[in-house]
Amino acid sequence: MKFRIFFLFLCLAAVCLASGDAVAERLARQAKKAEKAGQIVRAYLLYAQAAARDPGNSTYRENRDALAPAAKLLTKADVQNADISQDVQEAEQQGPTNPDPPVERATEAEWMADPRLQGVPTVHADASKADFKLRAPAKDVIEQVCTAFGVRAVVDSEVTSDKPIQFDLTQADLRTALEALTDATGTFVFPVSASSVYFAPDTQAKRDALEPTILLTFPLPNALSEKDLIEAANVVRSLLQLKSIGWDSHSRTVMIRDHVTRARIARSVLQALLLPRAQVQIELKFLTVDTDKMLNYGSIIQTSLPVYYLGHIGGFSYTQASLSNLASLAIIGGGGSIFGLGLMDATLLAQYTSSFAQAFFDSTVVVGDRQTASLHFGNKYPLAETLYTGFAQGAPSIYNPTPQITLVDLGLVLKVTPYVNGDGDIGLDVEAELNSLGNQTFNTIPAINDRSFKGTVNMREGQVAIIAGMDSDLTSVTRNGLAGLTQIPGLNQVLAQNTREHQTSQTLILVKPTITRLPMASYISPQYLLGPQRGARVLL
Repeated sequence: MKFRIFFLFLCLAAVCLASGDAVAERLARQAKKAEKAGQIVRAYLLYAQAAARDPGNSTYRENRDALAPAAKLLTKADVQNADISQDVQEAEQQGPTNPDPPVERATEAEWMADPRLQGVPTVHADASKADFKLRAPAKDVIEQVCTAFGVRAVVDSEVTSDKPIQFDLTQADLRTALEALTDATGTFVFPVSASSVYFAPDTQAKRDALEPTILLTFPLPNALSEKDLIEAANVVRSLLQLKSIGWDSHSRTVMIRDHVTRARIARSVLQALLLPRAQVQIELKFLTVDTDKMLNYGSIIQTSLPVYYLGHIGGFSYTQASLSNLASLAIIGGGGSIFGLGLMDATLLAQYTSSFAQAFFDSTVVVGDRQTASLHFGNKYPLAETLYTGFAQGAPSIYNPTPQITLVDLGLVLKVTPYVNGDGDIGLDVEAELNSLGNQTFNTIPAINDRSFKGTVNMREGQVAIIAGMDSDLTSVTRNGLAGLTQIPGLNQVLAQNTREHQTSQTLILVKPTITRLPMASYISPQYLLGPQRGARVLL
């Protein structure tokens, strides 16, 4: 949204206006500053003056109407007041402005009909690669390097450095050699004919005087709306001070006429702003293997012994339950103080349990550059956040609060963000979280086991990244029995109940990215020497 507002502001400043419209434009700029400073009433009055001077500009009217309610309230409450007579007088006294022409609506055929246009010269050079190890003045180095490729170098008279430079290069073609030459000598280069190029000092004056003017036409069929395209074109024209830029709405073609370097930069900026980002297809494979082995051995011995009072047995004071347990009782005492001690039972244990589970998921997702793809492999488990556990006597109350339930993602939650760096290099930000139900519960609510991974990997297109490290290995040992016996080494293996459990979980994630839509190529100046591109013409 901020970028769109920036577009609109720059486009407003670049519109071609008449003398009266120029005053309205200055008033609108003052209104914008006042609005940012919180001077609502002053901004409203300035927009109203601008709309009155330029009734055809809908932007002034819309801004005026948007501020009208707030301005009336502030004025009525005597919070803000403003006098704009001085602002109007200063705007009228300023000289006329000469803004650059806006985006011209024309057809590609009209621009191409210019009789001065000629095809871009294509330099025919030796396609072989060469090695250089030179130490000489800049002019001599330029001439020797170009001669090695069968190209004649015309060097500007101002390239007169007598100080020798060191120029070492191995296995270089023409493009690489020209890039190195321009960097080493501080020059720029452009073709003159099929067999010659021109080198001149890389200064703004020399570029304005010598660099060829080129007409570039390129389509933007996948751009946003025509309004957005024209706004972006106006911004690029204003920032780069382009000579002229046009728009063919029928073929959705942009036309730029300026010096070679500036025109190509403008094209790259427009394409980067308006064309969709790079797109990446990500293949994801998720494999998890869980094992659970449990060994239960020893014996179960009662840890508590019942004692019964059997006195007055002749007087029939016993109970039927006591009578039924007489066979398993040990009689202690006599007479009126007879007690029965319940005999303990023992159970021998020897049990082994083993379980194995394997899950495999395969998925493919397409996501844009620097956008995040989120995937979930697994189920959703209802988990109570709040519960009413109070005790209600009698019938349950209708006013007991209802528990609040939330759904928790169990399984793998994966987030992948690709970064296309160009030349097939892809960076991936990976966040993985593996959730499962735990063995413990708190107030009937099970605990959640959480394992997570977060990292970044750089790889080439088509390579496979393997993400590991989310494994778990849990061993638990429990022992139940009589106090004292369970502390005796050796005997506690027989006279107690022993449980050994070993749980393992191994997780493997495979990620394979593939670029399905390439990003915009960066601007490289010497590409101009390798031949004409689509829609390129030189204006002589």
